[in-house]
Amino acid sequence: MIFSKIMDVFEWVMHFVYLNVLFVIGILVGGGVFGLFPACYATITVSQQLVLEPGFGITKKFWDLYKNYFWKSLRVGYLFLIVIIIVISNVLFWQQINYMLSRIWMFISLITILGSMLLFPITVGNNLSFKELGKLFFYSLGSLHLYLMLISGLGVIFIATLLIPGVFIFFVGSLSLTWLMFVVYLLVRKIQKISECE
Repeated sequence: MIFSKIMDVFEWVMHFVYLNVLFVIGILVGGGVFGLFPACYATITVSQQLVLEPGFGITKKFWDLYKNYFWKSLRVGYLFLIVIIIVISNVLFWQQINYMLSRIWMFISLITILGSMLLFPITVGNNLSFKELGKLFFYSLGSLHLYLMLISGLGVIFIATLLIPGVFIFFVGSLSLTWLMFVVYLLVRKIQKISECE
């Protein structure tokens, strides 16, 4: 019984290591700037299916998602990135003029970055209009505790993997994106409940 539990834990550890390897390879295959968002989306989706429906071929699933959603994930990813850059530019602008306004813009930029991270996999996986995307972002603002969960969880993962020698390179990508997947899952469930009540 104990041996079986140990083997289950070992299997999950190997899943995360292997998924992290695929994530890095996916980024490199896309030449870095073109591989980041497709690799992120494929890793998030594979990690979700590992939790909900294990027992499939990870490699095939990863590359199928990578290829099928390559261009869409690029469009969505860089759209969010442009919005983030614009918001951060406002922080830098107001920092030179008004301290209080720069603090406000700093908070807005943090919410924009975290909101983009939450909405990225949802937007890529669904055909959403700008109106629907705006509605999703509005719903997400009603769940600021999920933003706190996301940033605190990512912080813990980053620090923990840095403190343990050799762990960072093998786990940081897959663990971070799996945590993002979990928070996105909670957001989707809340949105579904709100939609059912409307």
